[in-house]
Amino acid sequence: MFTQVYHIFSLSMRLEWRKKQSFIALFLYTLTTTYLSFLVFNGDVSKETWNAVFWIVMLFAAVQAAFRSFENEASRRFLLYYGLVKPQVLVLGKTLYNFIYLLSIGLFTTLIFTFLLGNEIHNLGAFMLLLFIASAGFSAILTFTAALAAKAGDNPALPAILSIPLLYPQVLTLSRTSIRALTGFSWEFNAPYLLVLLMMAGISIALSYLLFAYLWRD
Repeated sequence: MFTQVYHIFSLSMRLEWRKKQSFIALFLYTLTTTYLSFLVFNGDVSKETWNAVFWIVMLFAAVQAAFRSFENEASRRFLLYYGLVKPQVLVLGKTLYNFIYLLSIGLFTTLIFTFLLGNEIHNLGAFMLLLFIASAGFSAILTFTAALAAKAGDNPALPAILSIPLLYPQVLTLSRTSIRALTGFSWEFNAPYLLVLLMMAGISIALSYLLFAYLWRD
């Protein structure tokens, strides 16, 4: 099973690399949005503003990135997958691919924010852990909603409509926890919040794993 998951992940990477312009466009979106924030705030932002703008940029970049998860999957390729792999293998491979993709976007966004808006991160380790958890939770939900959009005819508005309400609890908890990584992070005090975030990410992955099989049959 792990070998098949890796093959799906590797195939997704190769298909994405063939369309490098979409990959570059997403990073360009992150860069231009951050630069616009720099111009609007004249380079002087509070930690709260830095934190809020970061997660807004991250959220919409994630939605845009994950929408293309099944962009290359024509109906015939779905039939091919149906005969070769289990649906759980396919969704895990796509989720792993989106996790790496979103983590890369998050790291790039952090770098650009630090360069243009200043280094407001007080505890880098805690912030990186939150970014890791966010990428895992986002990838699970967005992969499943991208599959729904693909089955519904690749409606570009559908992933945003479905995913943003589902991502709202994670984004809200992430923003409230990450502000402490900017102002002063206590591992003991924030352990319950980290546990909640891990549980949210785990539940998202589990639900995507279980529900995708029903979507696969249609």
